[in-house]
Amino acid sequence: MTAPSPRVIATFRGRLPMTNARVSMPQTNARAPMRARTRLPREVHDGERCYRVERAWPRGTEHALLELSPLRPTVDGADPGQAAVAAQWFADPARLAAVAAKTPGGRVADGVLLQPEGADAQLPALGGVLARPGAQLVAHRPGRRAVVRVPAGDGVEYVKVVRPAKADALARRGRLVRALLDDSVVVPELLGDGDVRDGVLRWSDVGGTTLHALGADPARTGHEVRAAWAVAGRAVRLLHGADRAAVLDEHGVEDELAAIGTWLAPAVHHGLLDAGQVERATELVARGLRAAPARPVLGVLHRDLHDKQVLLRPDGRLGMIDVDTLAVGERALDVANVLVHLELRVAQGLLTARQAEAARTGLLTGVGEPLEQLWARVPAYAAATRLRLAGVYAFRPRWLPLAREMLADVDGSGGTGGL
Repeated sequence: MTAPSPRVIATFRGRLPMTNARVSMPQTNARAPMRARTRLPREVHDGERCYRVERAWPRGTEHALLELSPLRPTVDGADPGQAAVAAQWFADPARLAAVAAKTPGGRVADGVLLQPEGADAQLPALGGVLARPGAQLVAHRPGRRAVVRVPAGDGVEYVKVVRPAKADALARRGRLVRALLDDSVVVPELLGDGDVRDGVLRWSDVGGTTLHALGADPARTGHEVRAAWAVAGRAVRLLHGADRAAVLDEHGVEDELAAIGTWLAPAVHHGLLDAGQVERATELVARGLRAAPARPVLGVLHRDLHDKQVLLRPDGRLGMIDVDTLAVGERALDVANVLVHLELRVAQGLLTARQAEAARTGLLTGVGEPLEQLWARVPAYAAATRLRLAGVYAFRPRWLPLAREMLADVDGSGGTGGL
């Protein structure tokens, strides 16, 4: 299989070393139980407890889902590092009060609705799943979805709880990806469908080590990292070459720009990113994406492919998770998304530059597409990915300076000025 040219590989070497210094999100002094905050908080106080906002998912400019972690030990002596709490922020105090009144187990503190231990009226099945022996809440976005790890035989299974109206589509995509890929790529298997109508989807454990963890392991050699990413690249090539006719959803240039905007507009509204930089960067990215060839190189996309979504199993096969965003689009999107995440890990101090280069080389060799028109589109999608991640990481207070560096990089006002 022909590997990409050295020029393509070199394009993704030596990206700027972004800082990871801590900068706080805007904080207000509002403490009244039913007084909503006008901006996202940095901390949330609940009696003797104090929580830090780890990350947020904006739902427009007036609402956001939050993940909180305790800043200091709780009153019952629990380890603060083991007690993440889901929450919601609303700009409108009336809406905050209305949602709180409909959320058994939730409570308002410091202008934020806390939803501990799976409290969620919009995910009515979540409580029952958490009541199962050994169940552990892995992730919870209030009103949207939750993931619960549940013991099963000698291993575990992962139960995804969503709004009942969304469950059938997720189950269909899960079955579809298994049909599209051969046995060389392992994806979660839907274990029965009896609870799907209630918004409960039981998925098998893929197993293995994420390539994120593998790259961060100092005991791993560059050869091991490169070989693992070559396996990942071959899996990407297999997915991209799957039967497009079986996939109903499409993801084009305008869809990508819209997805980017859902992060940037709230980030500007909350004062996290500069409006002028965002406007200039968005224009540059839009211009690059819209300069698509008449016949772009299409394929079946993962759409959120990065180092935490792919796992190397003990049997040497690749595992791929979170495959419920499949759509037909330009293959360059997935390739660029992985490459930019690798440079992001270096900026975060989670991956050495040497290991990142080994990963890039392995990925591109495994993908092995000799099509020049595909590689010509990677820089445009890389810029788009950086801009989107600037929005995403603006809502993770620890990484706000890095988000601003990424934005400046795309805008051309700082860093390397883009590709």
